[in-house]
Amino acid sequence: MKFLSIEPLSGAAGDMILASLIDLGADQKEIVRLIKTSGLQDFSLCFERKLCKHGIVCAYLNVYTDEKAEHGHGHEHEHEHEHGHEHGHEHEHAHEHEHEHEHAHEHEHSSPHAHRGLREILALLHKSEIPAPAKINAEKVFRRLAEAEAAIHGVSPEEIHFHEVGAVDSIVDIFGVCIALHLLGVEKLFCPGHKIGYGTVRCAHGIMPVPAPATAKLLEGQKVSRLPIESELTTPTGAAILTALSQGSQIPPNARILGCGYGHGSKEFALMPNLVRSILFESEDEQQDGELLCDQVQVIEFETDDQSPESLAYLMEQLYEHSALDVSFTATQKKKNRPGQLVRVLCRLEQQKGLCELILRESSSIGLRLSQNQRLLLKRRSIEIDTAWGKLLCKQVQRPGGIIELVPEYEAARKIALANNVPIRQVLNSANTWQQKKTD
Repeated sequence: MKFLSIEPLSGAAGDMILASLIDLGADQKEIVRLIKTSGLQDFSLCFERKLCKHGIVCAYLNVYTDEKAEHGHGHEHEHEHEHGHEHGHEHEHAHEHEHEHEHAHEHEHSSPHAHRGLREILALLHKSEIPAPAKINAEKVFRRLAEAEAAIHGVSPEEIHFHEVGAVDSIVDIFGVCIALHLLGVEKLFCPGHKIGYGTVRCAHGIMPVPAPATAKLLEGQKVSRLPIESELTTPTGAAILTALSQGSQIPPNARILGCGYGHGSKEFALMPNLVRSILFESEDEQQDGELLCDQVQVIEFETDDQSPESLAYLMEQLYEHSALDVSFTATQKKKNRPGQLVRVLCRLEQQKGLCELILRESSSIGLRLSQNQRLLLKRRSIEIDTAWGKLLCKQVQRPGGIIELVPEYEAARKIALANNVPIRQVLNSANTWQQKKTD
């Protein structure tokens, strides 16, 4: 199994993360080719390796687009990784707003192409030839961004129209990172922590303290270190990628390093290099077909006898939106013969705090039970298969004895059934297969 540790030394931005992955070996030409199948054509990547101020050979990446030329500034790639602007000085925003460049409430540009909504961006993603696992990850990132912006503006995620994150260069960052992870064969991603600076940043809300509103929202519940650098170090795109895709802060034991990639921002800091390091690991104990993997999960439980079914259904939706692994309701008998519900939530260890706060806000419970359990997992991966009605996303599971099971994803099957007016059982049955893996 391959897994990746993305380590922000002094912050993180989308293009810095992508640069580190290309430096690690992801095929830049294939990344560009796949992104362009989405319909985004007017962009190019400029990638180079050179010595930074601190004497380390790092990768630098710029995304050039027609939108940049039209607006007369560099959007996120002139801003997002320019963590070196010394906020607090009068000249700091004499050009464009450095850090709120990608928020959904910045720069009211005249070009309609820079103001894309979540639905429009997901349409570009799903019509592309980008591999299914990369599509899943990219959608996670954009939905997380939309949720953060929606919370700030007091609207639904569907109402958010990204301004700078909706620009081509920012979409390229997110699509590109997710494609690069797939090309490198990364199955899990980890991030040991996030970095923020200090000072202020100008945005649509006026002058705000660092980190800017969207970044602060995205980093809620995360492990954060504040550095003595007067600048915003982690941008919303960087924060969204890392918080949406990371599965924890600590890599599994018994691993060997396959390679390292260094992605540098355009600014140099006196204190330390302005870079993100990505380290690719491989588990030394390779999982055999059908072998069980073991990891730790957090269990959150509570009982309620005074909530309506509607409010519990809403709670379940919110828990899944916030990346709970599983949510279940079990009928139970409470005191005074009142029927109630036992609610059980499974999550990763680092998600406990955020999900507990969500439960205590949305439920009538005044206390929760917490425990840690081990779980056993079979090796699985997402693939797309051809059906009579088009591509269908499935889960390929390797079971003991060399058996490979193909299980269609319900939501993907549902979309096909609705679009083609066929019974969903027919779609599910057409894809659900078992086969014996051939041995030499």
